[in-house]
Amino acid sequence: MTVRIRGAADIGDATTVLLLASDAYDRSADACVTVLDRLGDRIDRAVPVTISLPAAEWLALWEREADTGPPLAACVDVDRPTRSAAGAGDAHDTVPVERVVDPTDMEALGRRISDVLQRADDAGERVGVAVHSLTGVLGHVDESTAFKFVYTLGEVARRVDGIVVFHLDPEAHDDETVETFRIVCDAVVDTDSGRSAAAGP
Repeated sequence: MTVRIRGAADIGDATTVLLLASDAYDRSADACVTVLDRLGDRIDRAVPVTISLPAAEWLALWEREADTGPPLAACVDVDRPTRSAAGAGDAHDTVPVERVVDPTDMEALGRRISDVLQRADDAGERVGVAVHSLTGVLGHVDESTAFKFVYTLGEVARRVDGIVVFHLDPEAHDDETVETFRIVCDAVVDTDSGRSAAAGP
C-alpha cells in the first residue's frame, strides 16, 4: 500500500517534522517510508527508529516500498523483551540494527540515535531519521518526557544538518496532545488532509 505524500519541498528547510498518519492497515509505517524516500537531495542516508514495529518488519517494508530514496545507515530498534522472545526483532543481513532494550529509557534511546547521527556527520553524510512512532513512545512514558525527547533530538539533528520525522497517530490521542507535538516541530505533514504546513503557534 502506498501512502500519497507530496514531495520534499512541502516541508521547506524543516529539521523536525510531525507526520500525522493513522496506524490502521500499516499506513503509518508506509507513510514514514514515503517521507524518507521523498527527502531527495536533503539526506544521504536514512535511519528508521522502530518502536511500534519490529526492526525486521520495518526493514522489509523499506526494501519493498522505497523507490529512489537514500540507503539505510542503520536501524535503531526498541527491542522489548516480549518482542525478543518472539524472535521478531532479529538482525538484518545488510543493515546494522542498534538496540535499546527499555522502552521507557528515552535518554538511552536519544543517545543511540544521536550516536548514529554523529557518526554520519563525521563521515560527511546527512541523515534522515523516522521515529515510528511517538504513539508507541507515549505508551511507555508521559507526555512531558516524550516532549523533551522530541525537542532534544531536534536540537541534535539541527547541529548535524539532519532531519527527524516523528510519526503520531492522531486518532490515538486527544487534540491537546497532537497540538503539543505540533508546536515542538518545524513542520507538519498530515496524510489525511494531504497537506503539509509549517508548525508552531
